[in-house]
Amino acid sequence: MKNIIKKSITTIIIMALALTLTMPVIAQAKAKTKIKINKTKVTLTITKKKTKPTVQLKVKGTSKKVKWTTSNKNVSVSKKGKVTAKKKGTAVVKAKVNGKTLRCRVTVKDSRKPVNKPTNKPEPPKECQHVWVKKEKIVGWKIGCSCGEIFDNIEQWSAHNLQIKLNGEQGHSFSESNIYETYYECSKCGVRK
Repeated sequence: MKNIIKKSITTIIIMALALTLTMPVIAQAKAKTKIKINKTKVTLTITKKKTKPTVQLKVKGTSKKVKWTTSNKNVSVSKKGKVTAKKKGTAVVKAKVNGKTLRCRVTVKDSRKPVNKPTNKPEPPKECQHVWVKKEKIVGWKIGCSCGEIFDNIEQWSAHNLQIKLNGEQGHSFSESNIYETYYECSKCGVRK
């Protein structure tokens, strides 16, 4: 009977020791299989050669199917976790698996120089380098009497000539003369001053 009790106690002690030794190993194995994403932050740069840069995201610690989503349509993500940048900006890519949501913040930069788009606005006209030419134009005429007096119209001269004849003098003759105004005109654009 004593042998049976000894064997039982020995068996219990061995089992307790085995459990004590294997528990940390099991805990370490569970710690190793913790579910995580391979990148939590990523920066993609758009260049002339790489207009749509990509990065592959992976979820470690599970063999179950991962559902991928993105917060920005300009940063797409495929069913297999491939992230493609289309435009400058930021996005949060989420991976849902086993009731957990893992996140990766994606920053997209653009190193290309901005292209100036042509506008439909006409260019302002270039300022003319004026070349001024002196010109004259007739703005009226005067009546010149042979006695030297000048009259604005023929009626004034006729009255003057009648008075002379009434005074017993011989009638005077007249001549018309134009009145000119001087101005300057640009020979290039035609503007006047």
